[in-house]
Amino acid sequence: MITRILRLLAAAVLTVAGIGVALAPAQAATGSAVTVSGTGDFANLKVTVSQTTNLINQTVHVNWTGGGPTGPSGNFNTNFLQIMQCWGDDPAGPSREQCQFGGLAAQGSPASGAFVRLRQVSYGDQLKDPLETLTPPATGGQAVVPFHSVTGVTTTATGDFFTAGTTNEIPLAKTSLAGTGEADFEVQTATESYGLGCGTVVNGAPRPCWLVIVPRGTKEVNGQVAGQDYLHTGLDSSPLSETNWAQRMQVKLGFQPVGAACPIGTAERLTSGHEFISEAVLRWQPRLCKDTGTVFGYVSLPDGVARQVVESDKPGLEFVTDPVPPDLATRPLVYAPVALSGLSVAFVMERQSAGEGVAPDGVWQRDGEQIFSLSLTPRLLAKLLTQSYVLSLPVRQDYLKNNSDFLTRDPDFLKINPEFEDAGKLMSTVDALVSTVDYDETAVLWSWINADPDARAFLDGKPDPWGMTVNPKYKGLALPVSNFPKADFTCAGSGLLENCALDLHPLAADMHDAGRAASRGDTLGKEPSGLANPIDGGKQLKARDREPTGQRSLLAIVDTATAARYGLPTAKLRNSSGAFVAPTQESLLAGAGAMKDSGVPGVRVPDPQAAAAGAYPLTSLSYAVTAPSALDTASGADYATFIRYAVGDGQTPGIEPGQLPDGYIPLPDDLRQQARDAATQIADLAGKPVGGPAGNGGESGSESAGFPGPSGSFPAGQDGASPGQQQTAAPGATSAPAAGPAPVKAAPPTKTTAQQPVAQARPTPASPVGIVRWVLAALLVLGGLAAGAGPALLRLSVRMRR
Repeated sequence: MITRILRLLAAAVLTVAGIGVALAPAQAATGSAVTVSGTGDFANLKVTVSQTTNLINQTVHVNWTGGGPTGPSGNFNTNFLQIMQCWGDDPAGPSREQCQFGGLAAQGSPASGAFVRLRQVSYGDQLKDPLETLTPPATGGQAVVPFHSVTGVTTTATGDFFTAGTTNEIPLAKTSLAGTGEADFEVQTATESYGLGCGTVVNGAPRPCWLVIVPRGTKEVNGQVAGQDYLHTGLDSSPLSETNWAQRMQVKLGFQPVGAACPIGTAERLTSGHEFISEAVLRWQPRLCKDTGTVFGYVSLPDGVARQVVESDKPGLEFVTDPVPPDLATRPLVYAPVALSGLSVAFVMERQSAGEGVAPDGVWQRDGEQIFSLSLTPRLLAKLLTQSYVLSLPVRQDYLKNNSDFLTRDPDFLKINPEFEDAGKLMSTVDALVSTVDYDETAVLWSWINADPDARAFLDGKPDPWGMTVNPKYKGLALPVSNFPKADFTCAGSGLLENCALDLHPLAADMHDAGRAASRGDTLGKEPSGLANPIDGGKQLKARDREPTGQRSLLAIVDTATAARYGLPTAKLRNSSGAFVAPTQESLLAGAGAMKDSGVPGVRVPDPQAAAAGAYPLTSLSYAVTAPSALDTASGADYATFIRYAVGDGQTPGIEPGQLPDGYIPLPDDLRQQARDAATQIADLAGKPVGGPAGNGGESGSESAGFPGPSGSFPAGQDGASPGQQQTAAPGATSAPAAGPAPVKAAPPTKTTAQQPVAQARPTPASPVGIVRWVLAALLVLGGLAAGAGPALLRLSVRMRR
């Protein structure tokens, strides 16, 4: 396990950015999407993969037509697909030994045949594959297809390469009564699966990989028909059995290189700041390097820490939502709007009725299908974020006795989401996956909740119309805050079997961690294994089983770009006009137009109380900010170039390097012009001390290959800033402890060429890395400034104990 964590930590210094790989000629492609057709018994089956080039760790949408309906009675006995990712340098495609499959061998739900999830291809005398070449060892045991990794290691013990917690395989994908189906498949780079090595640079180009679909019908490997030629009604064999493998459909996947498109040693300019910009910067970096020769490194930081950095003696270029408070701004700052997105409640919820004989006809047959529409009010979010549903705790508590067990049993929820009355019977949603990192936009969410009379009354202890009350640990919660506090530490059991709320429902490392976990059906929860920890003798925790595809019911509060990256629909939120609005291009533009002045000329901040009917209440506008007087002329020119690119070609939507990823909305022309003007200011003012003669000053900013050092001392009271330079509006939010008693007094609302390995950028998130990344960056780099990350360290200590 330690070895695997070290590999993940090492992988975290890599980023994915670069070019795509050409598709195999046999594939029928329109743009990046590819459709392949089945053969033999599956000649009518057509499978389309939505994106096959320029891939990073993300989901791709897989849909199909022409299949037989999965069944009988909604069970995975016959007619389903099995989907996996494989590596293979042979243009003809991968071998079965090169595929990541079998990690979910222990998964018991939904029920399926004995070997359907396994790599085992020997099944006893009653079932033999006439094409199978593997035989059980003479010394005893079973025939198991080994995993041949890209590293050269071949093994039947696959745990060092993939596990139930890391594999991306979909062992059971359902086909509807109409013969259609769809699934979002997480493609993994070498960062997430070093055994596949997808995207690593080999001979100057990123290594491609393969998406393999093994269709299963009604026939077993011996030709017998399930339920007809033998009494058993389901298929039992593995998709890796030779007869099944021969029916496979495969699509070549082209990746961006795991690394940056710049030579190591190229001069680097630092950028850092909130996670809302990370997807865009990830795409812009390689194009900027190619066009300018400059590496723009990026480190994800909380907004508050980013504001501290811009006030330090090496400010770099920071990304924030809210400006530096006017009483803390020690010199002129220049702001440029660079990205428009939003904070969303992303979800993956798949129909789970009470089943045949209980649910109405026409309902249970659709079990496993994904639901794409969800509406939420501020009060419902308040319930989800305050551990107020009964089963958000490991044991029933008397103080929640009048409350619903789950979200989908709550009459408050069903009133506006009637589809879930039947389709959500077996769902178990009690909270949302949320980040441990403080963000200004989190305070906007809490302000939206706080401004709603029903939600505020609920938080103050008033029952909702159906008698549900807030968890008393949160009663009177003072808002807004910039994080998601955890206040109820209830545990059940004792000793090695003690089960605690914070283990079952922890915070995510960051929004990417939350979004990816939701798409995987991973609650991130842990539970006692019943064994002692060999290091300290305390209880040993193990990861809770994922919710399998077809039975997922998870929410995650993430930025819209992360939701898009991982294929997550986003909920409609009720805005101040009473309309339920999803984060679309129109609603985010309306939300940007409804933003309020911060007090700094040219800097506007979100207004969750905006009454515009079409405005999304959690719209986010990311500003790049720097202090030109602390830069030298070269770094000022580079940062100006970055901003001009970001609001120029960087606003073109697409999947190519340098384009704007899904989840962002191209900036309106007025904001682009404002950013170009700011870029000109930065270039013109760089190296000119405030109030001093022009010149190539700012020596402390001349080297930006490293992270800014500790905060310097600056003369107070500087003024005379040009428009767009001096900040005024302080963030109204405070940083609440994520663990501990909640405050008791409510506060009023506030506001393609050969590629070289990576230089620096945000890595694809890996579980042990996310929170450690930014906390360590703040501690090691900011020195004294890291004191502002205190509440995060509290939450880190809780997370690290899991």
